[in-house]
Amino acid sequence: MIDKVNIRINRSKAKYAITLAKSLSPKDTITINKIWELCGFKSKEEFDESFETIYGTTFKDYINQL
Repeated sequence: MIDKVNIRINRSKAKYAITLAKSLSPKDTITINKIWELCGFKSKEEFDESFETIYGTTFKDYINQL
């Protein structure tokens, strides 16, 4: 049960990361590199794993496609 809740929370955080990334300039690399922290993840590794699990691609690749 707790795992399902954590997955839903991480999915919401990942969606928030996408929303933030879309509102930022691609030149704002400092903020984009810290987006995991702004979205409430405990570490960049946790963010990368969650994002790739949910969207099937890395956050960096996703941003490059925007």
